[in-house]
Amino acid sequence: MKIQSLSIALLSIFLNLFSSAFCQESTKSEANPKSATQSPSLSNGAKIGVIVNKDVITLQDIYDRAMLILLTAGLPNNAQTLETIKGQVKKSLIDEKIQLAASKMQKILITDAEVQEALKKIAKDNGMTVEQMEEMFKKNNIPVKTLQERLRAQLAWMRTIHDAFGSLIQISEAEVTTELEKIKQNKNKDQYELSEIFFRIENPTQEAAIKKDANKIHGQLNEGAHFHVMAQQFSQATSSSRGGYVGWMVKGQMDPQVEEAVEKLTLGHFSEPIRTQMGYKIILLKDFRKAGQPAYGQTQISFKQVYIPFHDSISEADYNRIETHIQEMSKIGSCSKLEAKAKECGYQCEAVEKMSYSNLPAGFQKLFHTAKIGQCQKPIRMEDHVLVTMVCNKDSPEEKLPTPEEVRQHLEQEKMNKIAAREFNKLKSVAFIDDKTEGDKEEESKLEKKTPSSPKDSAVTAAAAAA
Repeated sequence: MKIQSLSIALLSIFLNLFSSAFCQESTKSEANPKSATQSPSLSNGAKIGVIVNKDVITLQDIYDRAMLILLTAGLPNNAQTLETIKGQVKKSLIDEKIQLAASKMQKILITDAEVQEALKKIAKDNGMTVEQMEEMFKKNNIPVKTLQERLRAQLAWMRTIHDAFGSLIQISEAEVTTELEKIKQNKNKDQYELSEIFFRIENPTQEAAIKKDANKIHGQLNEGAHFHVMAQQFSQATSSSRGGYVGWMVKGQMDPQVEEAVEKLTLGHFSEPIRTQMGYKIILLKDFRKAGQPAYGQTQISFKQVYIPFHDSISEADYNRIETHIQEMSKIGSCSKLEAKAKECGYQCEAVEKMSYSNLPAGFQKLFHTAKIGQCQKPIRMEDHVLVTMVCNKDSPEEKLPTPEEVRQHLEQEKMNKIAAREFNKLKSVAFIDDKTEGDKEEESKLEKKTPSSPKDSAVTAAAAAA
């Protein structure tokens, strides 16, 4: 796969959504909890999975959402992964139903036009049209309604919190000045840009179950799940609204256990579940900067790559010829000479201009980590060719301080996120929840038989493979 194609692959249809993992309003029921408890299914035959206050979550809701996550998170589509995801999805849907009920009580209504605009933004951010995104859903037997209803609920909850508490959030000039001064001081310290997935432990009896959940998510990340999708769906921190993004941290700002783990991480890697005072955290190191230096991941790299056709059944003579060409290229000291040599040998040479280090695939990050300008790197064996690369230029952009208005907006959002978390905890503590899914496997197995294998032509599959 050419490196340019990676930047437009569909990594996640949840990109740029900035509210927490909120609700899917899939089945509307005005029955009271008692009558709903006595009925195993709705009038349309949908099997009830969980009753949350006066709303229901069906087994189909759980299945559809789980399939949506498998598609967007880059997870393998098999029965074992689906079963694990369904358990996690159920917990999220319960939380989301509680949040949506609060929006309904405040008479917050989101129009179809607003939902459609949100869909357009997601599609555009991923280099697609809405029609192309809907076609991808159709190929994977996932109703686009699953995403539409999720978006409707996200927008409703965000508006509910803003309408109720927005006027109470006032950021003073002194707060802005203090934050700007802290940012200036931190420029002279080592800094780490982090994302997180947080699992809260509210009482000691939850320890074993929460640790098990954290280990499951960690295992799925190891299998290739996209960190920001998993954080947005399953993290219990306010940072889940930003795909788990925490921001830049310096020593002393982090939990001691987290700080110790972060210092051992390499760029783009995540930690094992870390036990903190409040629960478990999985930390991703997105970028870092040494004191007084620009962020490493923002360094822009220009390089050239030569495609040399190669396959397992190649003749010995062709093999020797290719080996000779690679040895000759290794002695070349400039990108222009490499391009000329490639043309002489009849190979395609491609230029990649100013790509941020953090946007490179992990393999290229490792390859270019200590690469010198004008030095050929070790050949990379691809499916049908060998790739020879050379870094032509490295450019570190100038670090700029945020404007006072940007700082103000950041502080306002932090306060809003804290309020949202506090209000949700209050709602959940008094919610009626009746889980009927335990022991009911027959209906779930029927749904699983409809699970399609992951399509080879899926952009998600391509993105997962590239990662």
